[in-house]
Amino acid sequence: MHELGIMTDVLDTALRVAEQNGGKKVTKITLKIGLMSGVIPEYVQSFFDVISKGTAAEGADIIIEPDPAVFVCRKCGEKTVYNALGPEYVCGSCGSQALRMLSGCGFQIVSVGII
Repeated sequence: MHELGIMTDVLDTALRVAEQNGGKKVTKITLKIGLMSGVIPEYVQSFFDVISKGTAAEGADIIIEPDPAVFVCRKCGEKTVYNALGPEYVCGSCGSQALRMLSGCGFQIVSVGII
């Protein structure tokens, strides 16, 4: 349920961007959400719809750019990309579980559309 707190911060940022740039309305917000971030993309728009009521961001569309999990194998050095959560993560080349995550755990506001 930490999506609510995260989306509150996104709303605050979007409203600040609109104000600083003379915008009257936030029309869309593009977010890059890492697969391993713990944020459930399906909840993001619904939480945003609730907290943005009565603000300049009410009705804004949330666009999600998924960020896959990328691991490097500590045994063979190959990179493996996961686009979906799984029960375990192994090297796609040698099958080792000795992986180090390179990316896929972040959360970023990519852009804010205003008019």
